[in-house]
Parts: sequence; C-alpha cells; structure tokens
Amino acid sequence: MATAALIAAAAASPSAHRLDEYLQASRVSLERTGVSLEIDLTPGANVADSIIALIDHDGDNTISPSEAERYGRVVLAEIVLELDGRPVALTLDRVEAPPLEEMRHGLGAIRVRARGGIELRMRFRRELHFQNNHHPESSVYLVNALMPADGGISVVSQTRDGKQRDARIEYSVTPEWPKYVYWPALGVAALFFVYRRRSRSSAL
Repeated sequence: MATAALIAAAAASPSAHRLDEYLQASRVSLERTGVSLEIDLTPGANVADSIIALIDHDGDNTISPSEAERYGRVVLAEIVLELDGRPVALTLDRVEAPPLEEMRHGLGAIRVRARGGIELRMRFRRELHFQNNHHPESSVYLVNALMPADGGISVVSQTRDGKQRDARIEYSVTPEWPKYVYWPALGVAALFFVYRRRSRSSAL
C-alpha cells in the first residue's frame, strides 16, 4: 500500500544498528521521466576503520572529494536498477562524506545521491527492481520508495527479500491527459474552423 512507502526514521538512524554492522539505507524517488536514488551508508564503530580504508586510498586520514566520488561510483556500480525488466543507467550526482571521527563513533553517514533517466511510456503500471550488492560481508540493508511528489504517481506495492537487499516496487502512473489530448483536440478544432470559413467563402 502507499502507506508502506513512508520511511520509519528510527529504523534508519545510526543507533538502530549494531557496532559491527554497515547500515545501507536506500530511498527511491519515482518520477515520470526519472528515478532518483539516495543511499546513506553508516558503518558501525567496530567496522568503521575497514570502511575508511576502502575510501581513504592515500592513507592521509581524510576523505578528499575525489576519494568520496570514487567510492560513490564503486557503490553505484554494485547497484542493480531495472524498470519493467530494462536496466536504468545511474548517474552520480554527489557524494557527501562525514568527518572520520564521526564515522569511527558509528555516527557519520556517507551520502550517495544519483539519478537515472527513464523513457516516458503510456503505461498505467510499472515495476522497478532494485538490488544492492555493495559490501555484503558485514552489511545490513534498508530500502523504501518515497511518497511521490507527483500526484499522478502512486506506489502500489513494495516487495523485499528478507535482507532488504532486493526490492520490487510496483507503481501506477496516471497519464497527463491535458497534455496528450487537449492540444491535439484544439488543433483539430482550429483546422475545422478554418475549413468551414473557406467553405462559406467559396459558396458566396
């Protein structure tokens, strides 16, 4: 149901996972011509150093913008996103890395933001398949669809596996009939008006 699209904030908070877990909370935003993805990655205090080592390539105890971006691309490369059985190519928008001290205390989240364009189709029902394959060794996962900002899009159902690494989101799209019907109808009416005027002029 649509209410299932609401995120339980407490479940995604740093305090909701153990010290030896890497929490990966993903949120999906559905649009008519795109899909936006937000992934917050929060390492527990006991695994933070191993995650930092994956990102801080030069070992200078800081995460530079280029290192953060490189890690964001690694994360996206291990995400599967398909719409109606067709792959959706994701483009990295930005990556925000917290201070390392926050990460070592299990409080800092690495925030990855990405977007994929999709083809606009005259379909009432669509299905989005999401799968997170990043760092499965010590990770726990959450995934939810956000309430669409477009009133013509409604989340119908969300089906997840037991680990929430894999989810299928079915949603409905109401066609924008004014855009597709109104202007062509107006054009036909205008042509008919011109035709009638010419017919009358010819009869005189």
